Amino acid sequence: MDYLMAVLIFLTLVLWVWAVYDINISRLKGKNHQNKWLLAVVIFPLLGPILYFQFKRKG
Repeated sequence: MDYLMAVLIFLTLVLWVWAVYDINISRLKGKNHQNKWLLAVVIFPLLGPILYFQFKRKG
């Protein structure tokens, strides 16, 4: 059971880092609306990245 929890924590961390990285790359391209996504991802570490990747605008 501890192994499963460690895997879930690791996957959540990877998803969170990937979302923060993607938001920062998008910000460099001039998208100014990404501040709200960054705040959502930081406040909600599991739900924020999932919602971000579902609703982000395709460039």
